[in-house]
Formats: sequence, structure tokens, C-alpha cells
Amino acid sequence: MTHVMRLIGRMGHICMALAFLVAGQVSWAADYVVLASGVPSGEMSVTVTPTHREISYRFNDRGRGPDLRSRVALDTDLIPANLSVNGVDYYKLEVAERFEQGQASATWRATNDSGSSSTRGFYLARDYAPEHLAILARALLRAPGRRLSLLPAGEARLEPVMERTFLLSGAPRRARLFLITGIDLEPSPIWLDDQGELLLDGSSWFVTVRRDAVELASEIVRVQTEALEARDLARSPALMRRPLGPILFRNVSLYDAENRRMRAHMTVVVRGQRIETVARDGEITAPADAIIIEGAGRTLLPGFWDMHTHITSNREGLLHLAAGVTSVRDLGNSMEETLQRQRRFDALDLAGPRMTLAGFIDGPGPLAGPIRVYAANAEELRAAMRNYADHGYRHIKLYSSLDPALIPVAVEEARRLGLRLSGHVPANMTMRQVVEAGFDEVHHLNFTALNFMGPDINERTNGISRITAIAEHAWELDPGSPQVGEFIRFLRARRTVVDPTMNLYESHLLGRQGRPDPALAAVIDRLPPVVQRASRSAGLAQNEAEVQRNAASFQTMLGLLRALFDSGVPLVAGTDAMAGFTYHRELELYEMAGIPPPDVLHIATLGAARIAGRDVELGSIAPGKLADLVLVVGAPAERISDVRNVALVMRDGVLFDPAVLLSDFGIGSGN
Repeated sequence: MTHVMRLIGRMGHICMALAFLVAGQVSWAADYVVLASGVPSGEMSVTVTPTHREISYRFNDRGRGPDLRSRVALDTDLIPANLSVNGVDYYKLEVAERFEQGQASATWRATNDSGSSSTRGFYLARDYAPEHLAILARALLRAPGRRLSLLPAGEARLEPVMERTFLLSGAPRRARLFLITGIDLEPSPIWLDDQGELLLDGSSWFVTVRRDAVELASEIVRVQTEALEARDLARSPALMRRPLGPILFRNVSLYDAENRRMRAHMTVVVRGQRIETVARDGEITAPADAIIIEGAGRTLLPGFWDMHTHITSNREGLLHLAAGVTSVRDLGNSMEETLQRQRRFDALDLAGPRMTLAGFIDGPGPLAGPIRVYAANAEELRAAMRNYADHGYRHIKLYSSLDPALIPVAVEEARRLGLRLSGHVPANMTMRQVVEAGFDEVHHLNFTALNFMGPDINERTNGISRITAIAEHAWELDPGSPQVGEFIRFLRARRTVVDPTMNLYESHLLGRQGRPDPALAAVIDRLPPVVQRASRSAGLAQNEAEVQRNAASFQTMLGLLRALFDSGVPLVAGTDAMAGFTYHRELELYEMAGIPPPDVLHIATLGAARIAGRDVELGSIAPGKLADLVLVVGAPAERISDVRNVALVMRDGVLFDPAVLLSDFGIGSGN
């Protein structure tokens, strides 16, 4: 009771409300704001009584976002004794989760699993709010060694990072930054105040911050970013090998990206950052000081390009490299953080891929995108585009809530500045209209399908309808129809690039509660337990009829992809999802659609480099080019799935062992 009264006394001026429930019992509440790129997009409230905590949490992300209510009762070790979560998840699907710790066993039921355990542990809800992480952090602070077994499986650990004093409501207050590991692939940063209560959770994209600290949120995130970057920089040298002399790959099968064919029994010499020699085995003498890498049964490929990413942490770079992705196109992010990350990756101060950057611009409104660069008129649009160009961006991505009247302005300004122009199709437009206006590229295959749907759907595509309409109506479309054929020939004539992100539609359309996300099914057993559980909740179908309908819609999407390829429409391979593993699945889906593996490899390498404007130095294995290479076990030009068997990655002549990179995430090696 003394602890609670002290807490209330010190925090009464920051929305901590005092109310007497029963004689001698006290309740207090804390209010939080959810910020998306610094702008309010939701809220969380926490009400604490002597017996439990009640949590309400919601936010809006382009029409998506959870709305959850939770009740948690804790035992004497601050571990949940029982828990309930109700509401809707990020995709507005029903959530009804229960956990109860009995005398002999614990039981739980969620939408993606249910079970029981006789082992005591901390139950982490599948759909949790930031306050659930704060509850876990407080329990870890009390636990021996700051480690706790998790239910249903796994182990959480708490790592203290730093302490800092912030001025809150005119008074200095101490706060501590911790990292919680074991609940995601990324360590989860969380700030607790000097009473152990949540101050801030999140990063620059989405932050949940106590209302009294909203004005300090950007400063706290900056301090957090600097601390985590220092941690990453200290760890990075152990993850890479910088050869002192030349590297010689001997007896490899080499993928010739220029001619889309394999060349057997080849030798490749790399010296420094560049490829020095490409020859048949036996045609050259190995340099005396060369490191020899044997290639029997292996294929040497140019580094892959993921052409649709949003890298929000340094550590994502490790997952890209582990998958053989040595170059990415980032299609929208915080400018300051992204430019810093690009510099770190370019210098290999941090292990990560090369980054080609696209500047994100949307129109204002309730469904606007999370990168807060908005243009409501021509002057604002031109200013935003010039600002990106002034910072070295050569690509602009327009988003779904931009006023269609501004598209011609964007096209004119992009041509004037020499910028590539791509994007979503804004609401109230069709894909044909944006291509006619001058788009160079359209992201996501759903817009190809939406082109044939009515204005009642296309007027709402700046919200979740651009996803749900594909499930509901894509099956009605015949990819072989004259109407579709005419449109695809139109795209081919315009040389319009399509960025399909097929793995997203497989997850949305074929995913089912309780089953692995199809994009991760091949690797799910290698993932940490908590990540495995989270991946068993993909998919939009809520009944068997929708399962069948969505499966038919996915077949339409595969048919559209094949029709685009057959007609010569340029394609790029991108994920917009978990780095690395979903990229391999993206390539597999192209083969599933009927694209021959040698052509899939071309899309993933030289084709992407050409579209990015980097093919002079990247995209193929040739003397003088930068040494971005991937060595895989098997023959991916015959079976594209062999791209999963990455044995070694080289970026700028520096060597990376995928097993070492993945072990840093608790991911087992597949080789």
C-alpha cells in the first residue's frame, strides 16, 4: 500500500486518477498516446486495482489496427495468474483469448491455439498491448537472472541498457531502458519509470508513450536509437570476415544473369571489393595468397535484390544478408534514420545490404500512411519531392490517400528532377489511370486486380478494402480474358514495372488460424517458439466458405502474375514482409505461377539492378563489378527452392556466414 500511495503522490499530475473502491483499497489509472511517426493515432489506458490490471488499447493504421480490452491478475511474483483479451486484431478479426493458472496446471485458449502446461511460466498473450510487455519486464526484474520461461513455450530475458533523467511536468524523473529478448526476432526496447511503470514502448514508426511524456517522445526515441545503434556497432565486427587477400571460388556452377543460363565448372576471383576474374576451371592460376572456396555441388549467383522493404532497425540487415539479399529498395521510412542506416551499411560499419531509397508522400487524412510526409496541394507536393531529391533520393513513392488531381503535378516534377515515380494507386483512381498519367511502376499485384473492380471498391482503396476486396472478388476475374489481356499489353507498351509482393496475398488468402503462415511454413520449425506461435495466425478467412473463395482468388493472382510475365511486363521481386525468409518464398511463388527458374533468378538479380539503375556495377558476375555474391547448395536454376540453401554471402568482398547471422536471432540453420 505504501508503494501505491507513493506512486500516486508522485504521478497525480500526469493523469493518475485516485478513486476509493472499498474502504482501504486504492485504484489508479494511467493514460497513454499511440504516435505514428510522431502524430497521435490511438491510445492506451491502464487501470490498476489491488487485484488486477485492466488495459484498453487501440490505434488506427490506414484503417487497420487493433481494438483490445484486457484484464490481467498477477500472482506474488508478478506473473499472470489469469488473463483475458477481447476485441479485434490488426486486420479487424475477432480476438477472444483466455489464460488461467490453476493449482496443478495452466490452460489457455486463443484463436490460433489452445493447450495446457504443468510447468509454471509467464503467459504472453498472442494479441498483446504495450502494457503486457511492461508487466513482463517487471516480472523479469524480479526473476532470478532476469529470465523467465514463457507459456506456451520459449524464454524471455531482460537486458538493462541505460538510465536517463527526463523532465516530466517540470520535475526530473529517472527512467530505465531495457531490452526484452525471446518474444520476437528483434529485441523489444521498453522504458520504465522510477516506479517500474511503463513510460514508452516502440520506435520511430509506432510509439506508445505516457501522456505526460508525449512532448518528450521524439527525444526519448532518439536516445533509444543512439543506444541501440552503439550496441549494434559493437556487435557488428564479429558478424563479418574481411579477407586480407583475394578469394577464389573454384568449380562452381555460375549463373550467367546476362544470358539467363548456367555455366558449369567456373572459377571466380575476387580481390578487395570487386570481381577480378571469371574463367573456366583450369584457365587461370590461383593467386598464391588466395583463400580457396570449393564449389562442387554449389551455385554462385549475383546478390539478390529485395525491391520492396521498409527497414526499421539495423538488425533487419542481418536477416537480409543471411538470405543472400545484398541490395534492397526501401520504399518509405523516416529520412533521418534511413540515411544514417544507409551510410552505416555502405561503410559496412553495420552488417547490412546496399540501400536504394524511395521518398514516401501521401495526402493528409484519417487513412494516411505512417510516414508523415503529406501533400495537400501542388506546392506542398513539389516541396516534398525537392527535399527528397536534395537528400540524394532518386525515387518517389506516392501513396493511397494522395489527391488524384496531384498525380500530374508529381509526374511533371519527377521528370524535371530526374526521379523515378511509383506508388500505390490512390483511392478513386485505377491502375490504368496512374500509368496513363506517368507512373513508372505500381507496387503490389492487388492493384492489377483492382483495376477491373468497380468505383464503389476503388474509392475505398486507401483503407483495408484494397486487401479485403481481393479476397472477396479476385476469383471473379479471368486472367486469360480479352479484357485482362488488353490491359497487360497496355502495361507492356508503357514498360510499366509491377512489384507483385505475392507472399502477402498468399498469407492473406491461404493463411488459416492455427496453421503456419504459408510464407513461413518451410522454416517455421527453425524460428524461436514465440515467433512460431505468432506466425500461426495469418489469413482473412473466418469460415469454410471464405477459405474456398480466398483460395480461388489466390489462383487468380497467380494467373495474373503469369500473364504479366508472359507478356513481357517487367517484374521485380519484393516482400514488404519479414526480411529474408519471405524473399525466398516470393521467388518460389513466381515459379509456382509458371515462371521458369532461370527467369526468376534474372528478376531477382540483374533485372532488379537495371530497374534500380545500378546494373553497371551490380546484378551479374563479371570482371570489374562489385563483389556481391551468393553461394548456395544445389541448383536453383532447376529448383528455385534451392535459393534457401545459402552457404555463404559476399557483399563488397566481405564474407558473411548465414548460420552465424541467424544464430543471433535464435534461428536454426537449414544447411
